[in-house]
Amino acid sequence: MNQRAEKFKQAAESCKQLEAIERNIDLWKNCVFHSLKRSEATAGDIADYQEKVGGLEDRLKLLQDTYLHTKTVKETKHEQWLSNSEALSSAKCRTKNLKGMIQVLSERRREREDIISEQSSALAVLQERSKTDLQLIRGQQEAVAWYNRVLGFRIEAGHGIKFIFVNIDLAFPDREFSFTIRHSRRNDHYTLLDCDPYLESSRELLDELNQTNDLFKFVRVMREMFQKLSLKDQDTSNKVGSSFLAPDEISHESGISVTP
Repeated sequence: MNQRAEKFKQAAESCKQLEAIERNIDLWKNCVFHSLKRSEATAGDIADYQEKVGGLEDRLKLLQDTYLHTKTVKETKHEQWLSNSEALSSAKCRTKNLKGMIQVLSERRREREDIISEQSSALAVLQERSKTDLQLIRGQQEAVAWYNRVLGFRIEAGHGIKFIFVNIDLAFPDREFSFTIRHSRRNDHYTLLDCDPYLESSRELLDELNQTNDLFKFVRVMREMFQKLSLKDQDTSNKVGSSFLAPDEISHESGISVTP
């Protein structure tokens, strides 16, 4: 009886131990199960995190590429801005220089226009003087031709123009009467250089010539003055000659007999 009770007791204790072991096993199972569950959840989270990290890395790389591209574009634009600034500054400098050159050229153009205007005016004056000189030359040529043809005179050119007349003195037709004049184109003025024989009225006639510019008339009047002077010289010579007549000539002319 005692052995049975002891065995039964041992068997009961063994059952209790088995039950305790079973409970421990169940607890361990539950722990392992929950651990597995947590491990599965953690692995999923890790996979999600890894996927998210991969996406973030791709996005970060994209952002880095975008940043680098933006930085490169910015640097390029900055370089272009610097280049454009230098070009603009150079263009402003050239524009300023061109304005200065244009102003200088405009001033030179105005000066040239003034010079051309002055030269045109001077040319017009010279043309007018040329016309006057041509008229003067034609007048001189006409006067020379007329005097050469009718009155027999000649001209000689030298320091001035020398007018030489003959056929004035009836007693001495070859005797020469002359005067020399000079014409200044600068002031259109005549100057009497010589008069042989001298005429007292020559200065007045010269003043009239400078007023009227009528050379033909001046030459004609000078010849007339030479003729009057010649006649006056002839009258004087005749009077002087008559005072030296012989006594028979005096008596013959006067009708008075003279006894020697």
